[in-house]
Amino acid sequence: MASTRPPATETADGVAGWEAALAAELAEIDANSLRRRIETPESGQEPRVQLGGQTLLHFTSNNYLGLATDAHLTEAAIEATRRYGTSASASRLLCGSTPLHEQLEARLARLKSRERCLLFSSGYLANLGVISALAGPGDVVFSDALNHASIIDGCRLSRAGVAVYRHVDLDYLETLIRRTPARRRLIVSETVFSMDGDLAPLPDLVELAARHDALLILDEAHATGVLGAGGAGALEQLGVADASAVVVGTLSKALGSVGGFVAADGPVVDYLINRSRPFIFNTALPPAAVAAALAALDIVAAEPERRARLQQLSTRLRDGLASAGFETGPSETQIVPMIVGDADDALAMERRLRDAGVLAKAVRPPTVPAGSSRIRFNVMATHEPADIDVVLDAVT
Repeated sequence: MASTRPPATETADGVAGWEAALAAELAEIDANSLRRRIETPESGQEPRVQLGGQTLLHFTSNNYLGLATDAHLTEAAIEATRRYGTSASASRLLCGSTPLHEQLEARLARLKSRERCLLFSSGYLANLGVISALAGPGDVVFSDALNHASIIDGCRLSRAGVAVYRHVDLDYLETLIRRTPARRRLIVSETVFSMDGDLAPLPDLVELAARHDALLILDEAHATGVLGAGGAGALEQLGVADASAVVVGTLSKALGSVGGFVAADGPVVDYLINRSRPFIFNTALPPAAVAAALAALDIVAAEPERRARLQQLSTRLRDGLASAGFETGPSETQIVPMIVGDADDALAMERRLRDAGVLAKAVRPPTVPAGSSRIRFNVMATHEPADIDVVLDAVT
């Protein structure tokens, strides 16, 4: 039987209409210098990367400790694949688990000074899963204005009320809390903010949450493995490792693997197992990723010099940019922004760096607020001081 559906070209609300609307929006994105495109390196996440026939110094990777290409992680992943195969092939609740998953959860719980831990397939899903499970209608989530998109989306999925407080402004946060009647209150913050590289005022935030009987959820994505004497993160570094909080993290940055986790008291983890949809309905992490993360934790414990070197290199870059007259914001970690303001100017600086042999990407709205486009430099412990000097020479 012939289709009665009119040709796409004959209806404004058919395929052609959709394509025209998308094309118009893409044209507007282009006009504002905000279009994004995928670039595909031909090599791994090393300090030097092959891209488009060039060898470039790599300042875009989250491979902060250089572990994503470390031979110990590679061998651990290969051995786990030989033993358990390439995929878990099911959710954890449908036997998509291995002893490695349980070992990693126990190790991460100890690292974060929590009773239990639960693995997720990504850090993004961990934030979605914990916020949407622990908050709901009638509750209010208080979220820092510069929190990551995964936290923002977790708040939306929870269907709770959301009160956004000015970045690290705890006086304003407390004012919002006092004004907001709610069944339950949750405060969510990154510990190291991904676009500015600054630290949340954790001791004061912990005290404020306790004073107002609020559940504190802290995302340690950019701190785990990097900060603290033992690499446990910003909570350890700022002396509040035992604070009452639900801790979210990722395996895909300093730990050189893939996946996310939530570390918390036992009842919270049990509740997530029964109520967190991104955990319940998602295929478990592949054994190779879990084994690689376990190997990474061994290196984090055994080689604190990686963290020390990372901080030394980051300070060298931050101080050099500041001396050259560039704004680096409140950064005090391995994330070093060079704020230039306009999106066009950020793209021009990205091209300038590329011409000098440096891969460092422009970050533009909506990822950062309008007028604060920047080059975000991500330093790796495997960079050399001379690599930092190449960057500084390129921008001055």
